[in-house]
Amino acid sequence: MMIELELMRKKIDEIDDKLLVLFKERLEVSKKIGLLKKKHNIKIFDPQREQEIIDSCTQNVSGDEKMYIEKFLRNLMDISKEVQTK
Repeated sequence: MMIELELMRKKIDEIDDKLLVLFKERLEVSKKIGLLKKKHNIKIFDPQREQEIIDSCTQNVSGDEKMYIEKFLRNLMDISKEVQTK
């Protein structure tokens, strides 16, 4: 059991490493989007765009998984909005 647990934790660590690379990339793109929005006087918060993203990412999932994905995406978008306002 402990060996299996350690293997699963190692797998989680590998996934986290990949997520961090993508997250950093997303932050950089969010910064650029923020600059464009400021330049063109566009509001940072676009509820329609956020809902489109959530709908697109959750269209093939249901139940708890859908709830967790939506929560994850909302947190991600909140961070992106924070980055865009700086």
